[in-house]
Amino acid sequence: MTAAADQPSRPRVDGPAAEAEAPESLAEASLTKCDERQYYPSPKDWREVVLYSIVVDRFQAWSPATVEGDPVDGCSRHGGNLRGLSKRLDYIRDLGGTAIHLTPVALNGHGSYHGYAPRHLMAVDPRLGTMEDLRQLVSKAHERGIRVVLDLVLNHAGPVFEYADGSNLWRGAEEAADVLDDGIGIRPLELAAPQHFSRRGVINDWNDTEQETLGDFPPDYRRLATENPDTQHLLRFIACWWVRETDIDGIRLDAVRHMDRTFVATLCETVRRYAGNLGKDNFLVIGEHAGDDDTMISSCFTLGLNAVYNYGEYRRQSWALHGQASARELEESFDTASKAFGRDHGFTIRFIDNHDVYRFLRDGEPAGRLRVALAHLILSIGIPMLYYGTEQGFRQSTQRLAPENLRDPADPENRQDMFPEGRFTSPSSEGDSFDGSSPFFRWTRRLIELRGRHRALRLGEQEVLFSERHRPGIYAFMRHYGGERVLVVLNTDSRPVSRRLPVDALFEPQAPIGREPLPWHPVLLDLLLPGPAVTVQRVRRGPLVADITLPAFGVDVFLPSA
Repeated sequence: MTAAADQPSRPRVDGPAAEAEAPESLAEASLTKCDERQYYPSPKDWREVVLYSIVVDRFQAWSPATVEGDPVDGCSRHGGNLRGLSKRLDYIRDLGGTAIHLTPVALNGHGSYHGYAPRHLMAVDPRLGTMEDLRQLVSKAHERGIRVVLDLVLNHAGPVFEYADGSNLWRGAEEAADVLDDGIGIRPLELAAPQHFSRRGVINDWNDTEQETLGDFPPDYRRLATENPDTQHLLRFIACWWVRETDIDGIRLDAVRHMDRTFVATLCETVRRYAGNLGKDNFLVIGEHAGDDDTMISSCFTLGLNAVYNYGEYRRQSWALHGQASARELEESFDTASKAFGRDHGFTIRFIDNHDVYRFLRDGEPAGRLRVALAHLILSIGIPMLYYGTEQGFRQSTQRLAPENLRDPADPENRQDMFPEGRFTSPSSEGDSFDGSSPFFRWTRRLIELRGRHRALRLGEQEVLFSERHRPGIYAFMRHYGGERVLVVLNTDSRPVSRRLPVDALFEPQAPIGREPLPWHPVLLDLLLPGPAVTVQRVRRGPLVADITLPAFGVDVFLPSA
């Protein structure tokens, strides 16, 4: 990162002009509610939804599509846009997705196809479409019962200025550096002043708290001074403005751990109160905290966020789901997270891959591993987030399970083109990637349908009943809500496994441990596979047990019954 930071900045003002409708300043914008407009209400509980995460430039192109650079190059712009996404909403609905998460749509400069280097915070990037295209996308999604979550980048802007000394290197936290006196290329105009940026140089040591807090992102993404009350006021206005203009149902705050915590708290309060006045009384604010420490991540809930990315569990559980650790690691990871999050555990965003990490399925890996991982994702406690293409079995060539790094980066190989005409593909993603009859699509939809039929799988607490101690194998957990209890059993091994599972927890208080004889005949009804019910028996003077056999990478779900 040091080498990247020492390079000259890219041109400060680049990319297309904003559409005429986009406000140049806050003075041209309004937060007054439109009396004639009816805003779409929030869901009662966000734990009910299944999120589907999309890199807009890679999902679906539609005329007019803008391509910049070589479409075979993963770092160029490939033409995916908002109109194309609107055409694929039925595909998402048929899969079972009930909310979509979009990468940022604000105007970026050249090369920033991903949207994370904004230079106009109140304009839709014309290469993705217009503000009206975004409004139409949200409206059409709502017609299908799909919510829309928009990624807002409020931690930093793109390369909108150069330092006066010509260097991007980290220069210490004591004093802000001077910038060239030819202005700051950002809109709205109120932000185009040095005091709205930290100006300490680019981070080169992510373990240094001062750099992580005040530094620009490599190579030259300028950090906004979220510790400045005046900057906070402008950014809160901008966030509320996007809600008013588009009728979105939630926002994702990128890089929340790098922002001033007071700002995050006041932003959450302001945006949720404003959205409530529009009729969205449960507006979603997700925090993207990419650290591994569950306690640090859980502290974000105290700031007013109502959901956070669960990176800690993702990092730990990936080893077991890939067969590189025992199934007991899944239980231990769950226990760690449960202690850290407490009652908030159900509001963590679960994922097995996303646009910042490797795709789950690796070249050469058995496809069955993804079947197990999808079941773990969709049926475990938390809000599941599917990454586009995972439901079609997209793969990545890396074999790395440790966190991605500069020698083996996750992107752009994890951001393949989804649309049939796309040229940035792999053998796993080329051709028609919107196949509703593919095995992984049907498996994912089946799991989502099962989750939708049982409130315990959406809203319930979770209790682990068994996990293989020393190798891959059986991992069994119960979800319970009200009087409903559901047993989920996964086999992370590449071989069939049979185990006698303790199932007292599924039948309490009807059959306390050790009570004999049983006054009724408990069984486990199979919710996934056709076949006879599994008999439950009493170990002499011991617990209730059930003998379960799963094939290699097997998944089964049971409902207890008398």
